[in-house]
Amino acid sequence: MNSSFISIKAMQKIVAVFAIICLLGIFVSSLLNRVKSPGITVETRGAPASQEQQMMAEVSALMAEVDRNPDNVQALTELAHIFMLMDAWERSFAFWKRILAIEPENRLALNQAGFTLFQQEKFPEAVEYFDKILQLEPNNYRSHFNLGIIFKYYLTDEERAKDHFQAILEIGPDDEQLIERVTAELESF
Repeated sequence: MNSSFISIKAMQKIVAVFAIICLLGIFVSSLLNRVKSPGITVETRGAPASQEQQMMAEVSALMAEVDRNPDNVQALTELAHIFMLMDAWERSFAFWKRILAIEPENRLALNQAGFTLFQQEKFPEAVEYFDKILQLEPNNYRSHFNLGIIFKYYLTDEERAKDHFQAILEIGPDDEQLIERVTAELESF
């Protein structure tokens, strides 16, 4: 063996000593920095309530309001939206239905009731709500679109789907993306 090389054991000792010196250097510099800047403090606070906890607190407050005033459409609407955010489609639908019992022509409630039924894969029932919107507002292109999608992909009624997509083109909403999508849907038949 050539004496000009350092043995492996010696090399390992040098690396270990170097690592210890580096760690000591970090510790000493941290300690000196803390001594020089004693104003640095860490404040601990209670953890903020999670979004879910906040939502549940809001649900409780809104439920109390609805208990006091069962016809409070604003509180019912907020509850329905919260349950939609939680993907609690059945619960949300129950609140949209309560709103419709108070305001049968409430277009938001009709639309959202249809949407919650769609999410539950209750397509024929969803159609009823979107149809009610069109009875009130025949040029509601969003309802036409929802119905077109339901008839094309879920109830396999191509003629009714085409009718609703064509109605959107006739209405001509100022929504370029929607027009492109509807055109693509019609071309794919």
